Amino acid sequence: MTTMSPDAVHFILASIWVGGLLVFLMLAFAATAQQPYMKTNWLNIQILERLSAIELLVLVSVFVTGLMAAHPMVDPKYAAVFVTDSGWLLICKLTILLLVLVIALQIHFAWLPVLKQNTGAASVAKRRLRTWVTIEGLFALALVSAGTMLTNLHPPNHAVIHDWPYPFRFSIDGTWGMGMPDTVTRVWVGTFLLILAGGVVLLGQKRRWRSNWRLGIPISLTICALVIGVPALTVPAYPETYRPTPVPFKASSVAHGLSLFAANCVSCHGPQAKGDGVLAKALPKQPVNLLMEPHATMHTPGDFFHWLTNGIPEAGMPAWGEKFSEEERWDLVNLIHAISRGYQARIINPRVLPDQPFLAPPDFSYDAHDGTSGRLKDFRRQNVVLVVVFSWPESRERLAQLKGISGDLTSREAKVLLVPMNNLDLQKRARVTRDSPFPVVLQGADAIARALSLFRRTISHPDLIGEGSVPPHMEFLIDRYGYLRARWIPQWDNAGWTDTDLLMQQIDQLNREKEIKPPPGEFVHDTSEGMHDMSGMDMGGMKM
Repeated sequence: MTTMSPDAVHFILASIWVGGLLVFLMLAFAATAQQPYMKTNWLNIQILERLSAIELLVLVSVFVTGLMAAHPMVDPKYAAVFVTDSGWLLICKLTILLLVLVIALQIHFAWLPVLKQNTGAASVAKRRLRTWVTIEGLFALALVSAGTMLTNLHPPNHAVIHDWPYPFRFSIDGTWGMGMPDTVTRVWVGTFLLILAGGVVLLGQKRRWRSNWRLGIPISLTICALVIGVPALTVPAYPETYRPTPVPFKASSVAHGLSLFAANCVSCHGPQAKGDGVLAKALPKQPVNLLMEPHATMHTPGDFFHWLTNGIPEAGMPAWGEKFSEEERWDLVNLIHAISRGYQARIINPRVLPDQPFLAPPDFSYDAHDGTSGRLKDFRRQNVVLVVVFSWPESRERLAQLKGISGDLTSREAKVLLVPMNNLDLQKRARVTRDSPFPVVLQGADAIARALSLFRRTISHPDLIGEGSVPPHMEFLIDRYGYLRARWIPQWDNAGWTDTDLLMQQIDQLNREKEIKPPPGEFVHDTSEGMHDMSGMDMGGMKM
């Protein structure tokens, strides 16, 4: 059984509302056409009340389905709403809908009940009803026009934002999500004032306050709520904040970023980017911990690019825009994300967490000894991939074991890529590749091994002391959709996948799983890890 899309439901409900509004408009004019102080036609008023109730219910449904229909147009690029024609038109449409809803509430609960009274108030209500029903009709025409115009424009989430025009942006993750006391307090105060404004509206309606009190107090409370609560959810932004990353999140980019970091950034950031370099204490602010703190997920890639380009003078971080090319700065941005993801990977172990893909490793290109070549992403939706990063001769026994189960791996359509951790001389290369049933990566192996070494940490061995140590052998199990799902490090995980039955069980598990989430994007700004609108901690202490 198929279900109707929010767009279709929204269109049907909007059509019903517009049609009903025309009927209501004609009846309202007919019911209020009599002279002031003449006895009210109760039958017409009752019809209007019932029609108003139905219209109000439909209008609320139109508003809700409008929000639902708008969501796919802006997700995940919510910021594009404020910089595109279609975004502003969408805001105008929803604002008009909200105003129409307010008018409909006032008509139903304020003016229609007064029409039953044979007093001067009824005469005033008649004039207001005619006026605001007419305005509601004009708003309906504006909504139809806005909807027509929207169909001819690209939705906001298709926009590319090269330059963000505002000095701030909204970020729940970077403010409320960080548990900042001031932010939490201000948001709750703002929420309380909004609730209080709603209560005042109901009380004023019940007590029949004068219009200036009934409208002035709620409007004042609402303005105070917005002034107090909204700025608390903003963080600084820069022209580059939402700029798309032009350099793919690949092992070659991450490895190049590692080389740049080692040559230029270690003295302040430390060898593992924990902010503990030898010069860190001499700086105005200690560099942030890029390894253990969630800066990569709390800021956009464009934020990092801005800081790398222009520096942070008050924190002692120099500008690297003249020393590093634009591509090199994006390589460093990719490195920052790889460092952060590598630390997140410490919860991964030799056993797959069923139906829980969450971490995307960097993609990579390779050329193997057997003439095969390609990219890791070429296996998506086809094969589970076991990437074996090995040393020779330390890994000799394990490679022999894998060779012995090559038939079982092939029957499960699992692919194996062997990646030497260090460049192999001709003699070692000959020994490794001799009769190997699996491709041995030669071109690009060093970059792949260096990038994947960032994903070496485990819960029991976080490897945070000094420069850290890279195990001589690591194996990574990547599912059919490009997510890192299991990892075995013999040095720390004991027997692990030497029990080949356990390895086969994990591959079978991944082969049974359907697509849970789309494959990760090619760039850090569009991966599934939520980079659509991340921001957060004060980066005033970030230095290189």
